[in-house]
Amino acid sequence: MLRIRDVVAAPGLGIGVAAGREGLANPVRWIHSSELRDPTPWLEGGELLLTTGLGIGASPAAQVAYVRRLASAGLAGLALGVGFGFEVVPRAISTVGDRLGFPVLTIPYELPFIAVTKMGFTRLAGEQLELMTDALAVHERLAALVLEGRGLEPLLDTLHECLGCGLRVVDGHGQLLGERRNGRPAVASSPALELAVGGHGEAAAVLQCWPRGDSFDEYDLLVLHHGQTAVAFELSRRRAVSATELRLAGDLFEDLEHDRLDDREIDRRLAAFGLDPAACASIVAEPAQSATPEQLRQELTHMLETEGVPHLSTARSDAAMLLVQLSEERDAVEVAHQLARLDTAARIGVGRPASGRALGRSLAEARAALEAAHPVGSYRDLGPLELILGLPDAALEAFVDRVLGDTAGNRSLIESLTTLLDCGCRWSEAAARLGVHRHTLRYRMERLRERTGRHPDVGGDRMELWLAVKAIQVLARRPDSPATRQLLFDAASTREPSRMDSPSSTSASSARTGTSTRNTLP
Repeated sequence: MLRIRDVVAAPGLGIGVAAGREGLANPVRWIHSSELRDPTPWLEGGELLLTTGLGIGASPAAQVAYVRRLASAGLAGLALGVGFGFEVVPRAISTVGDRLGFPVLTIPYELPFIAVTKMGFTRLAGEQLELMTDALAVHERLAALVLEGRGLEPLLDTLHECLGCGLRVVDGHGQLLGERRNGRPAVASSPALELAVGGHGEAAAVLQCWPRGDSFDEYDLLVLHHGQTAVAFELSRRRAVSATELRLAGDLFEDLEHDRLDDREIDRRLAAFGLDPAACASIVAEPAQSATPEQLRQELTHMLETEGVPHLSTARSDAAMLLVQLSEERDAVEVAHQLARLDTAARIGVGRPASGRALGRSLAEARAALEAAHPVGSYRDLGPLELILGLPDAALEAFVDRVLGDTAGNRSLIESLTTLLDCGCRWSEAAARLGVHRHTLRYRMERLRERTGRHPDVGGDRMELWLAVKAIQVLARRPDSPATRQLLFDAASTREPSRMDSPSSTSASSARTGTSTRNTLP
């Protein structure tokens, strides 16, 4: 940086110092000449002012006021051309210059101002070129790190090494992505330079910077601009990689649910995501009304990353689905209880730890347990329904057709039957829940007997009817379930889900819980 002492030491100029030696280290941003009495309105600060003294004034008071104006405006110094209005620097100017530490220089009569200006501009241009060259070298280092995919941490390390400043990258949700300290506390109350990092919507981030000293100089700001661009590219690369991983993860979940892969392929794809194929547990989370499945997935993954739990996630239209690397079902339930504390999570279901093709069944169990979650449920809460989940579609469809026949397509009868079974065949309670008269409900069940040969009052028939209703619910929750199945599922789903016990154990269950048992399945 060009300073006053560099101007004085410039060879062949013969510039002297008349006063204000304490300010010889003042940086010179520009060199300007003026004969105005008050040139400060046209100056920005940091200039070395060249003058022949026409605007200085003849009286000591005017001369003192003139120097004070220049010093107050932040000028670097004053250079007086002697031999024009003044043969020497007036005593009043020398005195106030020394008192203020404001440099006052003398320019010999034979030295044209243009020589001083050319020397200064040459130095300033050289400094600017050097600054740009140094900043470009940092830019090339940052660009190489981005192209190599080294990540955010090396970028912050490079910026910290070059500038010594404190750095912090925060995403649009306020999550800290990376930080480097410079010995000063980087907290919200400290003044910081904030640079918006490229992005759109919720992907935007902020690069927060704390200077090593009192402020950033021109070089610092230029390098930080390059850093801002590099961080934007890195976060963009992260988003692209994340989007690809999400798509591949979604494909894996779909293939698991449809049982399209063999054990070897499942192990290979899980290992590619960094998971141990030996034991993973499935978790299915239903979002609260105020959140979307994708928002819930993001919060769940952030919480698991904080806890250091390896996982894989995807978002479906109705829920967020995860595979977590936990060998014990107990551990998975404990993790699910932690996740259920999120405001965006309504209920969470947990499947058993499994590997290979068994992960597909684990996902089905987690979905089924979701219906019985308060707010967390696991496959152990499914009771005898656990057996139904393992049966293929064809077997379940054949059983429903044998037990219910064409009645399976009658939404009103299925809803009435389901409610009656949920109430433990207590007719008055079931009729009240349906909002119909008890005789109306009995009439409907008589129609069911006429069409199927089965009645819920008969013990053996009751079990078959209950299994058929639950089979409808399982089929409706299977991937690619037809819309007609979903309508029947709505009819066969209880309004107040609880532990899924079979109707044959209604009395024992009621004695244990003190309330009527409700049988629920997705």
